[in-house]
Amino acid sequence: MNVTKRLATSLLLLTVLSATIGAQKRQAPAKAQPRPAPAPTFDNLVPADSYVVYSEVRDTGQLIRSSAVSDLLEPILKLAGPPKEFKSVVKWLNAHAELVMGSRLLLATWPIKKNLPEAIFVIEFASAEDAAKFATPLNEFLPTVLPAPEPEASPKTEGKPPAPAKPNFDIKRLGSLVVISPRPWTMKELRPAGSKSLAEETNFRTARNRFNSESIFAYIDIKLIEKEEDERQKQIEAERKKVEAQAKKAQAEEKRNPDETAVLVPGTEKSVQAEGINPGNVLSVGPPQEAPTPDPVSVAFSTLGMTLFGGEGTSPDAIGLALSFEGESFDVRALLIAAPGEKNDVLPFWPHVIAGPPIVPESPGIFPANTELFATVALDLPQIFVEMSKPPKNEFHTSRRKSSFVTKEEPQSPFASIEEKAEISIEADLLPLLGSEIAIGLPVTGLNIIGVPGPPPPPSTTKESAPDKQTSGRGPIVAISVKDKERLRVLLPKLIDAVSFKPASQFATTERREDTELVSYANVFAYAFIGNFVVLSSDATTVRNVVDSYLKNETLASDMQFRAYTRWQPRQLQGQFYISPALMESYKDWALQPNTRMSDQMRGFMMRLSTVAQPITYSLWNEGLGPLHELHIPRNLVAMFVAAFSGEMNPPPTIQNERIAIGLMYTITYAEQQYKSKKGAGAYGTLEELIAADLFPKDTVEKSGYRFELTVSGDKFEATAVPLEYGKSGTLSLFVDQTGVLRGGDRSGATATASDPPIH
Repeated sequence: MNVTKRLATSLLLLTVLSATIGAQKRQAPAKAQPRPAPAPTFDNLVPADSYVVYSEVRDTGQLIRSSAVSDLLEPILKLAGPPKEFKSVVKWLNAHAELVMGSRLLLATWPIKKNLPEAIFVIEFASAEDAAKFATPLNEFLPTVLPAPEPEASPKTEGKPPAPAKPNFDIKRLGSLVVISPRPWTMKELRPAGSKSLAEETNFRTARNRFNSESIFAYIDIKLIEKEEDERQKQIEAERKKVEAQAKKAQAEEKRNPDETAVLVPGTEKSVQAEGINPGNVLSVGPPQEAPTPDPVSVAFSTLGMTLFGGEGTSPDAIGLALSFEGESFDVRALLIAAPGEKNDVLPFWPHVIAGPPIVPESPGIFPANTELFATVALDLPQIFVEMSKPPKNEFHTSRRKSSFVTKEEPQSPFASIEEKAEISIEADLLPLLGSEIAIGLPVTGLNIIGVPGPPPPPSTTKESAPDKQTSGRGPIVAISVKDKERLRVLLPKLIDAVSFKPASQFATTERREDTELVSYANVFAYAFIGNFVVLSSDATTVRNVVDSYLKNETLASDMQFRAYTRWQPRQLQGQFYISPALMESYKDWALQPNTRMSDQMRGFMMRLSTVAQPITYSLWNEGLGPLHELHIPRNLVAMFVAAFSGEMNPPPTIQNERIAIGLMYTITYAEQQYKSKKGAGAYGTLEELIAADLFPKDTVEKSGYRFELTVSGDKFEATAVPLEYGKSGTLSLFVDQTGVLRGGDRSGATATASDPPIH
């Protein structure tokens, strides 16, 4: 019995086991599931050789809420009258800045491949959940500032409900990234198989690592620009060859069918004959009339100028840019990156400026402390001389209408005529006497060098100030370091005689100030040897000011402000630039003057800016990665610049009318000169006569909000303009006469006269 039970149990287990094994044999093996592709990251999303411009913002939320950004946005929002979309974007970003507080932002634009979107805008978050949380409100907000275009009606869709318009943007969420672009795209388009990420590019890594702590970083791939330009030139060349092939084919057809009317190409011999012109007469050109022989030295200087500013420079492979907000200045840095083994021009647009080895600048110890613009640079003068001495490549163009007797002359060095007249060799006699540091000093007060509307006024001469603060002695200065003063002292008069039109030595006078000798030529040119430099200027008073400041130790090197604001610069450098606080002071004085035309709102904004004027500083040096340019601009000066342009973009109606009236007053002055020289036969015209002669716009006058009156008396005229409604259409009264000086002021609606101050 027990045996039977065991046998039955064994059979049952065998049956179950067999069935199980059979089922396992019949079951198909499970297929291996492909692993999902990893989500792209901030660093590998953009491939190399895809976009020319790449920019990156670190800690986006902190930047949005920083005082530096708010100081720039305030005048734009309050003065420029920006569109409502711009205001909406600013408001939305401020409301959602917390979500992107530690995020990085990426913008890539200028695509090289046609299938790529014009730009991609990427925001990186800490996690995919944070990205999803931000994408939802962003998707709701963007249609309000980027509305979809309305669908165009067509006969096929008449009577049917229009299809929903496609949006002007595309949003993708890729893991922890939110990507915005103008149109849809695929990862296959952006990152083809086998593509290398931009982060793996050597030049990009060099620039990014150098500027890893700045708030804003940008990278410009110059190689891609050149590659794109080469491809464009190839296309142009292909089109040209295609046109030439078609022309040859047409000529061959013409030879096979001589009786058919041929298309005449202007400028060819056949077209000339068809026009009744004898080609022999066209080609038989007599010898040209002899022109007066120009002065060889003048020609040499003209050639030197063209050579200095001309030439083909060596562009870097890439440029890395960075912007940071440190303390009270905006700091801009630019790194020029060359290919391995190659050397960059420090200024690619100025190839003949060849930098010398780094120096510790000595010229600040020469220039006066009140120098407004100062720049010094270390130059390789022998190499510059060699490059500029190379004769320019003359191209001789021939055509059917040019004479064949023109001969080619071998061009000579632009220095040859100067050397011949001075009886010296610049390379052998002059350059060995000079050092590598060259510095210049210029006045900036009264110059509108940064484009703020309206030039600042020159400093007042009525204020009590020390002699070194007056405008006298503020001419241009050039200082060149000297290795051998005694030999240069003998050589310099020869050079001056060589470059002057008359023997300059006849007008030379010498004066001494302690142990310093100053040489002046008829007070139109002067030089002096000061320290290890020779100082030159077109103004003898300026050279005297330099000498006196040096003897009193009142130089830039001893000025506390110059030393404080250039402390960030390395000790050894290749270039240094300094604009004194006088520039900022002059612009603030201009803005606060009561007769400066600006709105009360803009004036109030200007008055709130800090009263502490600061300088602009710049330096050039090389850390081994390439030329590094660094510029520090005071934040208040940038805010003033933005405010001025914001006010220009949206002036109040009274200011607009006043500017129109000012323009019309200048138009009257020009129209009177034209009328007198032509139709007036020496006499000025009345307002009606100027309008009749189409020299003065009647329609503009009627819309200006001003009343214009013009009186003519013999060889004189007086024109006035007053607001039609004082306080509403304008507040400024204007006057101009035959002198062309525009005058006026706020006369409470009364007429301006010749005694009013000039309007700048």
